[in-house]
Amino acid sequence: MLIMNEGKIKEKRQKADAQKRLRHAHSLAVLAIIGVIFLVLPTVSVIGHSGGLVMSKKTATPINIDGIPKEPAWVAAFAQSSPTQDIAVDPRAHGQDWYQIIAGGGGGSNTNKGGLRVSRGQFDGNDDFLVRWATLWDDDYLYFAFNVADDSVHLYKRNYEARDGDIDGIWLLFDTKHDAPKTVFPKHKFETKKVASESTYEADDHYWIFAPLTGRGAGASWSQALDAGADPILNNPANKHVAGRITNTGYTAEIRLPWTVFKPFSGGLLLPGTVIGFDITLTDIDGDPPGKFSAPEGGAVAWSSDFENDNSPGVLGDLTISTELISVGTSVNPTSKLPTTWSRIKNKY
Repeated sequence: MLIMNEGKIKEKRQKADAQKRLRHAHSLAVLAIIGVIFLVLPTVSVIGHSGGLVMSKKTATPINIDGIPKEPAWVAAFAQSSPTQDIAVDPRAHGQDWYQIIAGGGGGSNTNKGGLRVSRGQFDGNDDFLVRWATLWDDDYLYFAFNVADDSVHLYKRNYEARDGDIDGIWLLFDTKHDAPKTVFPKHKFETKKVASESTYEADDHYWIFAPLTGRGAGASWSQALDAGADPILNNPANKHVAGRITNTGYTAEIRLPWTVFKPFSGGLLLPGTVIGFDITLTDIDGDPPGKFSAPEGGAVAWSSDFENDNSPGVLGDLTISTELISVGTSVNPTSKLPTTWSRIKNKY
């Protein structure tokens, strides 16, 4: 019996030793994996964001570019976009907790002063300027529509081949390969001056400037790649890519970008499911015609970033070309809803 007990004891000890060696080997393997992770992490770009995330859904019917976003697809898109994506001067008062730019953290005069979404010039708050906007796409175009509340609207009547002076206009900015470096910040502490020092516009980055309201009727467009010269496709009135209308509260605008205009920058067509860097800047001129852009008469506000979005793709937000089809319901003209909506906003804030 003693011999048998000793044998069992020896067997148990051998099993315990084997389990101990196995646990030790497992621990070493885990430590090795952790070591590899720490070696790899410094070479991987961490994720940071200025806040803006928007989805462009597909429309089953083409949009007629006449400056009035009245199609049922636009009505549905505006209903889904507003107020979350509105370009409000005071994003916090507009319930936009997603807006990450630090107060006073931009590079321009009065930029983000007091937490306002101001890139240049001066605005007095949400009762001074407000933009509702939406985006759609189909197989041929990427569409944008805007409903701008502005108490002083100016037509552009100068040089159409090269932008001359300031405008009541729209800038659409893109990082087509979505490859700008990212830096993380604490919530509401995104510092564009720091991010801007880490990236500049490269071959895949581009912006267009649009004047939807002009003396010639058709809207105008200028290209960053052409040093603000006229875009041969978008600026051609016969192509009807840009249009605007003056309203009782400001103006509306529609813009369509043929997918082919992105190819020189993206290297190919932008496919459904693609995420690209994106931002919008609205410029506002006030005073006697032709108007002034500098404070206190006018200025600029951006959707997701601020002063640096035309210099650094790293400060742009994200636009997803969604595979989802926009759900179209009862047709209501969004331009007729703005005065009521605007009145509620003014009363609230």
